[in-house]
Amino acid sequence: LGLVQHLPGFQPMPTKVKDYISFPKPNGYQSLHTALMYKGQSVEVQIRTSYMHQVAEYGMASHFAYKDEMKRSGTSGPGLYNTPWLSSIKEWQQEDTVCSRDFVDSVRRELLGRRVFVFLRNGKILNLARGATAVDAAFQIHTEVGLQMHGVEINGKPVPISYKLKNGDVVSILTGEGRPTTEWMRFAKSRSTRSKLRAYFRSKQHDSVSKSGERIFFDYLKQHRNEILESSYLGFQFEIPRDAQELSHFLPGRSHYNDVDELLYAIGKSQNPNFLRTKLSKIFLVPLKVLEASDESRFSDITQKVYASQVDISNHASLLDEITDESIPLSDIDVPDGEAVEYADAECACRHCLPIRGDSIIGTKGINADAPTIVHRRSCPYAQQALNDAKSGVISDEVLGHPVKLVWHEEESWEEGNSETFLAEIVVMAIDRKLLLADCSVVSSKNSEILKTSSSSTVEHCTLEFLVRVSDLQELQILMNKLGEVHSVMSVERRFGSELHK
Repeated sequence: LGLVQHLPGFQPMPTKVKDYISFPKPNGYQSLHTALMYKGQSVEVQIRTSYMHQVAEYGMASHFAYKDEMKRSGTSGPGLYNTPWLSSIKEWQQEDTVCSRDFVDSVRRELLGRRVFVFLRNGKILNLARGATAVDAAFQIHTEVGLQMHGVEINGKPVPISYKLKNGDVVSILTGEGRPTTEWMRFAKSRSTRSKLRAYFRSKQHDSVSKSGERIFFDYLKQHRNEILESSYLGFQFEIPRDAQELSHFLPGRSHYNDVDELLYAIGKSQNPNFLRTKLSKIFLVPLKVLEASDESRFSDITQKVYASQVDISNHASLLDEITDESIPLSDIDVPDGEAVEYADAECACRHCLPIRGDSIIGTKGINADAPTIVHRRSCPYAQQALNDAKSGVISDEVLGHPVKLVWHEEESWEEGNSETFLAEIVVMAIDRKLLLADCSVVSSKNSEILKTSSSSTVEHCTLEFLVRVSDLQELQILMNKLGEVHSVMSVERRFGSELHK
């Protein structure tokens, strides 16, 4: 290049020098380009080796012929046929949703289009398609780097992950507790990046469906434990499995599932009671009619329970209205005069009514001096019993004791170092459909901490129960509102007390 630029009578054009040897094109092209001025005319000069010229003139087929000749002469090694453009095409061809038009567009844009070159902190150069973002750079380095990315620095300064890379940028990918979101698909310009993101989201969806199937399967086993043990034709005594590992000892049975994850995924994806009964019948050798008859009897039980719960909720609501009537001030609610007001302790919440910060509360304190003050909702039967005993002057339960005025901590002092959380149980009534439990679980986990779940279904309807941990009544109300927006959900109620927290 130096000799050419110093030829007598020629004037080099400094802006016309291109180094495709240090930065090869994705199609394998390598050469040095420069332009010279001679007597007012521009002359382009291309400098390359014979091998580079062979590839440039006859394409990559000549590249493989050249490599084959080297291999036959005893020269070989890993990556003999590995070229960036061929790796990209091979990766695109492996996609399930590959379309011929999209494939051609990708080749034109990413392989034949303009490129951008950026640097990593260790000096490595990334060769990306023009318009690539920081997301593309992260996945170009390694798939795990992209999946764990939580931030990006360009030239030492933080930038959003949607930043479009420019030539010469120094890219630093910050990894740790990152988690891709569907929004990343908008920022990913490379087909390879989008393919890796789609694979990740499919994997997460698979895990979510499997967990849903696991809840459905083991809830059903728990509910039908007696029928299975009494009616099973297995030739040995057994106990109902409680987790996937114990379930694996029963597979395949007469089902065709050898893997527990495949079975749970199929159940979660199907969300069909008939499918669930059939698989369970084949695994534990239980007559299908026994399970169907049990489900029919449970249908009537669920209907009665739903009606009873609605009546119970109405009764508690009317009782609560009576007790918390605005005409009755806090100091006059059947608590002996002169009794000091105490602050409620979340660790001493009544397990029967499960009060939450924001509820109207009252306390009970046993006759022992070191007895803790138990926090109750005003409509709790135990609180009512203590109030009635206070009226009569006779303590019928020494453990329950006498009523105590309770209030929650002031908002300011509570918010400064808030670490208190409360248990609550939510009952969701819905029209049964596929992925209902999975959808409700996702909403619940985003707005609270799920501790336990239970489900029961009939031919058309489904009852879901969630034991959750929340910070206050407002957070619980937000969760219930979000659950009410889930498709096919008919009602969402807060249970008075808990059936799951025992």
